[in-house]
Amino acid sequence: MSGARRRYFRWHQATGLCVAAFVLVIAVTGVLLSFRDQLGKSPPPRVEPVETKVALEVIVQAAVDAGDGSRATDLALPGKPDAPYVVWLDDDDESVVYLDGAGRVVEVRSTKGGLTRVLFKLHTGEIIGLPGELLSVATGLGLCVLTYTGVAMILSRRRRRAA
Repeated sequence: MSGARRRYFRWHQATGLCVAAFVLVIAVTGVLLSFRDQLGKSPPPRVEPVETKVALEVIVQAAVDAGDGSRATDLALPGKPDAPYVVWLDDDDESVVYLDGAGRVVEVRSTKGGLTRVLFKLHTGEIIGLPGELLSVATGLGLCVLTYTGVAMILSRRRRRAA
């Protein structure tokens, strides 16, 4: 093994050992989150289609008003005529507000402590606060190092064979 390839291999091995467990947690929770609708979560409520829909600003404001006044963090548009708008609030209950196209609140759910919320917090590292989030960033950077060193080893091997 050439000196460069050996050096890349050591970096690749050390980085892989350092980030393996974290990559596994992020990967498994990511897969589970991708299939979160099949994890026993109750389906969203159905709404009656409306002829005239209100502006998104009205939908978001109605959701904020339905909660404790905390800001909205996300919005999902309905994919079907009988599907609701979904607005996530940044409150202590981690509320999800379902609204119809006229801006009427259909249901408010608290997701704090729910399986999907716990999986998301594990996935992002948020479950242990800032140190966890920094660890998640470091894991992503570790994957970049693994990619770089893996490609560098392949190129080094090809150059050696071509020579």
